[in-house]
Amino acid sequence: MTHMSREEVSHIVADLENRLITHDSFLELQHQIDDFLYRRKAHTAAGRVTAQRGIVVIGNAGAGKSFGIEHLLLKHPHLAYGKPYNQALTVRLASEATIKGVGLDTLDAYGYESKGSRTGHSIWRQVMRQARSHKTLFLHFDEAQHILRGKSKSEFDQVMLVWKSCLEYTEWPVSLILSGTCELLELINRDDQLSRRFDVVHFAPMTFASHGHEVTAVLDAYLKAARISRGKTLESSTLVRRLLHAARYEFGTMIGLIIAAIKLALRKGHQNLEQSHFAGAYRRQKRCVDALNPFIVDNYRSIKTGQLLSGVELEASPVTYRGAA
Repeated sequence: MTHMSREEVSHIVADLENRLITHDSFLELQHQIDDFLYRRKAHTAAGRVTAQRGIVVIGNAGAGKSFGIEHLLLKHPHLAYGKPYNQALTVRLASEATIKGVGLDTLDAYGYESKGSRTGHSIWRQVMRQARSHKTLFLHFDEAQHILRGKSKSEFDQVMLVWKSCLEYTEWPVSLILSGTCELLELINRDDQLSRRFDVVHFAPMTFASHGHEVTAVLDAYLKAARISRGKTLESSTLVRRLLHAARYEFGTMIGLIIAAIKLALRKGHQNLEQSHFAGAYRRQKRCVDALNPFIVDNYRSIKTGQLLSGVELEASPVTYRGAA
């Protein structure tokens, strides 16, 4: 392999980042979305307007929830995701989200400018009008736990009421997709009426026993796409175990490490991907010392992965002034 320019490598990496490798949780989510969509179409064809159900998608950070949902909505053959039609729409919630603020963000995502000071009720009434106008079938709220965390009972109840209203709006009900950490499910379960209206998809952590072969298949798929070969140091199952541990057993984080290792190999003009490339990619991401790099040390399971600057001395060295006694 000849040395590539940074631009050439970036094009390959961008393509890899846009690829989606399916797995069990993704396929379960796909099934749920298809089921909701085609039942809705059947009711609509018969002239019926029925209350909708929602989906709660939970998992740890790095599980690949957001990318999976948006990829499904974007690539679905019977959904227009994003402008100008907005049959499916994504709104990302800020850490200090309020029900009024999320309503305004949703209107903004529709391209609707809300004028003047308005109440939360009037804002969400306009959201549902926009949903009807755009024939929206799915509203996806990402990091949805933010709107419930640390709220008073009255604020919590208000959020629950809004979500129920979206699902049951008489003129144009909308299916909600709420994605977030496992905390989100705990919060929704506080309201029995709402929890009964949702199905759950869990992007669970991976294990070597259950997903070892899947990890190998994923790695090979990315190598093929990047037109790079598997090196000798990748042949043993130890690499898969190290990769899972470094990724904290989260699917999305694992994909990120694979792409980062391929990127490093391509930039160096190497024809084969080796364990050293994973070590270098992890080192660059976490800025850790080699003694805390799971792709280098023997006892990699003892390393608490995911921390930045692990083992790095952060205190500045004492300053010595010339001429000092």
